[in-house]
Order: sequence, then structure tokens, then C-alpha cells
Amino acid sequence: MSNLKIPDVFSTHSAAKYCRVTPMTIIRWIDEGRINAYKTPGGHRRIMRDDLELFCRNAGIPTDWADQSDEGPQRVLVVVDDVNAVNAILDALLDAEDPGDPVSFKVAHTDNAFDAGRMVRDLTPDIIFLDLELVDGKPLQMISSIRADESLVHCRIVGIASNQAAGNIPVDHILYRPLARGEVRQATGPMPVVKL
Repeated sequence: MSNLKIPDVFSTHSAAKYCRVTPMTIIRWIDEGRINAYKTPGGHRRIMRDDLELFCRNAGIPTDWADQSDEGPQRVLVVVDDVNAVNAILDALLDAEDPGDPVSFKVAHTDNAFDAGRMVRDLTPDIIFLDLELVDGKPLQMISSIRADESLVHCRIVGIASNQAAGNIPVDHILYRPLARGEVRQATGPMPVVKL
């Protein structure tokens, strides 16, 4: 049995993977009212895990989802208070560019530095999207704390900034507003191998 953690929110592509149908079938079921879903401001359909599980039980679709993947999802923490940036990150993570590419992200979000500290401990994220301009944030202090935590040695920090002035902050990658989907996906791609 895999230790896969099932996502809390599904795109139509990821729901199709878990239900073993095509994305168009999921869209049809949503349009027919058989699956509860909502749309992001960007027009992307999203399905909450509880709603998808309820539909599967009612439709007799097996939910032995943990056997469908050998790897767990990447754990992503989004520490951003800009709604547009949050939606851009979620859209990029939850919508696979290739319909055959399984979505494999477990995402948590907070809009403040205080909650971020607790969530970093609880989630032990693989990737942190960190707003370098948080009103209550001290980005250098937050980054230093993350880097000092041995359980986060492989954690990648992606800074979100409005201008090039943030270029000297020690993060693995910086994305500038407005965020582009391709840049977000590139920032979550494979990390280069570092030889010690």
C-alpha cells in the first residue's frame, strides 16, 4: 500500500485520473450536476475531495486511490496574501499542462507569517511559495529559520515579489508579479543536483 496523501482539491484532470475516466467525462458530470464543483476566478473547475468521494461512493466507483501512485504528492505551502498570486499558483499546480500528467501536490495556504511558522512545522513542505512583501513578515528571518531546520533541508523556497529589488534575497527561485502559470510550474520542477 502506498503512503500517497490524496489531494484536498482536485482539478478536472486529477479527478479524471483518480476516477479512471477522461477529463471531459468529469466536466460532463459537473455540468450535469452530478459532482459539486466550483470555479476559480480564472474559470478553472475545482472539486473538493469530500465531494468527489461522495460522488464515487454514489456511482459505485472504487476509491482505492492510494494504489494508483507509487509516490506521494509534493507538499506545497503558499504563504501569500495577494489573492491574484494565490489563484495563479493554485491554477498552475492543479491544472496539469499534459492531461496525462498526474497532479501531485498537497497544498496548504496562509496569508500571514504567524500561521506560516506553525504550518511549516506541521506540513514539512517540499516547496514554499513565500510572499517577500508580507505586511507582517520578515522574509530574511523566515528564510533563515527554514534553512536552519534539519527536517526542511530539501525544502525549496520560491519568493514572490513585485520588482527586481528582491533579487538579493537568498531563495531558490524568485517569481515576479503578475505570476505566469509556466513560471510557477517551472519553479516546482526538478531541482538541479547539488554536489557537496
